Amino acid sequence: MLVEAGEITPVQLAKAIELQKDGNERLGQVLVRIGAASEKAVGEAVAKQLGLQYVDLDDVLPEEQALLALPEHLARRYQVIPLRLNNGKLRVGMVDPLDVVALDDIRRHTGQEIETVVISHGGFQRVLPQYPALDENVQAMIQEIKADPHEELGLETLRRLVQEAPVVQLVNLIILQGLRQRASDIHIEPLDTRVRIRFRIDGTLYNIMTPPKRIQAAIISRVKIMADMDIAERRLPQDGRIDLKVEGREIDLRVSTIPTVFGEKVVMRILDKSAMLVGVEQIGLLPDSRKQFEAMIARPYGILLLTGPTGSGKTTTLYTMLSQLNNMERNIITIEDPVEYQLLGVNQVQVNPKAGLTFANGLRSFLRQDPDVIMVGEIRDEETARIAIHAALTGHLVLSTLHTNDAPGAVVRLIDMGIEPLLVASSLIGVIAQRLVRVLCDKCKQAHTPPAEVLERLGVPLGSRDGAGAIYRPVGCDFCGKIGYRGRTGIFEIMAVDEEIKALIMKHSSMVQVKKAAMKAGMRSLVEDGLAKVSLGITSVEEVVDAVSAD
Repeated sequence: MLVEAGEITPVQLAKAIELQKDGNERLGQVLVRIGAASEKAVGEAVAKQLGLQYVDLDDVLPEEQALLALPEHLARRYQVIPLRLNNGKLRVGMVDPLDVVALDDIRRHTGQEIETVVISHGGFQRVLPQYPALDENVQAMIQEIKADPHEELGLETLRRLVQEAPVVQLVNLIILQGLRQRASDIHIEPLDTRVRIRFRIDGTLYNIMTPPKRIQAAIISRVKIMADMDIAERRLPQDGRIDLKVEGREIDLRVSTIPTVFGEKVVMRILDKSAMLVGVEQIGLLPDSRKQFEAMIARPYGILLLTGPTGSGKTTTLYTMLSQLNNMERNIITIEDPVEYQLLGVNQVQVNPKAGLTFANGLRSFLRQDPDVIMVGEIRDEETARIAIHAALTGHLVLSTLHTNDAPGAVVRLIDMGIEPLLVASSLIGVIAQRLVRVLCDKCKQAHTPPAEVLERLGVPLGSRDGAGAIYRPVGCDFCGKIGYRGRTGIFEIMAVDEEIKALIMKHSSMVQVKKAAMKAGMRSLVEDGLAKVSLGITSVEEVVDAVSAD
């Protein structure tokens, strides 16, 4: 069928049949593994052969009630994703719809009539991490929490409940699982009939468990007590923090609550003090970019700006710079909102607007503290920008961040704030724009050819680039939690301000002219840096598209 459809050639089919003899894989899996056919083409052919429907899980969102009907361990064992539960009929997507043992087991466990559709193995791997898993240990803890879903818990009852072992163990388990899965945030979200617990891992939210509504107040109140918050106050947002030592690591949890229509929502931001302090070699700079980076921070004075949207890794890069510069010969002062990590030997100041300590007046005071290096968490207004540039012009190295899409945009932003072009040109050392992309799991990444429309969106044909290596895509395995990615790295656009760019700034030139001059001088754009990492097998084309598509 695939040959007739023009999806594969007879030669590819013969090769796949030969390879199939050596293992237990189905023919379709072999064709996908050797890059002869796409998973979608194989799935559609299998569905047609069996008279079933093919469902692309990238286009369909499984219903939560369907997912809750079948335990995660059975879904994992049989490579099944429940999609919809309606009038006693459960629609399930199966990688292998010929597995009659699996169908009988699912029918027996759910008590529902089963309707089967075909899904791809890759689609199954992508959706499985979103499964609201509740293993037997968690189920047992929840059963032990004696909370009546129809009773409004009084304050004293709640205080007693949150000190009992099952609640304490469950909250500890959620936090520990978040740390072990490298989550940056833990979300506890009240829904109409359940509580949803999600982890943000490498920038993406994954559903971890969906316990019953009756234990909502107990879980949220336990977190609030740990964070030294007022458990009686449920109508106003609150902030708190939890300091933990887990498996030898010092962990700082920043806790935030907000009232929603279904109860209080809690987000715990995980700050791992050991993970934040990374070296220059770990943030993702290619060798030539690293030389530029190190040359910029070696300058004795001037201002160096980092740009990018929220969550693009600017803070990590700032701390990396400070770690490089931090020695006995330098006086380094920072003003931050908030101070996320404490650096030994660096004088760190927390912004406190209520007490009158803003970025601007804190920065003004710093100049009387004999600093060598000043780090300003963010330049938000003209006053802060003016004082930072004044500090850079009077012999200090100033590091800061700005919200712009790319490096040349920072120049225009400063001028738009009201800073004279002459001052910008005289003080600016350079601008580094950055984004974060997920790193492909080394254990399971697979060589392939991306769809033509993806390459077209990037505007750079990969095949035409000199020295482009193999292109890989995510697959998913036990090592990466079936996601296909493990960890994140940066893609960078580094613009050094040379004499030509200074002249353009003083002429009040447009961002396009500044960008052309920077590219001519050797600046690699965000897209090009991303593509370089694709050709090195570090990330996927799709990740680069997602990172730069807003631009």
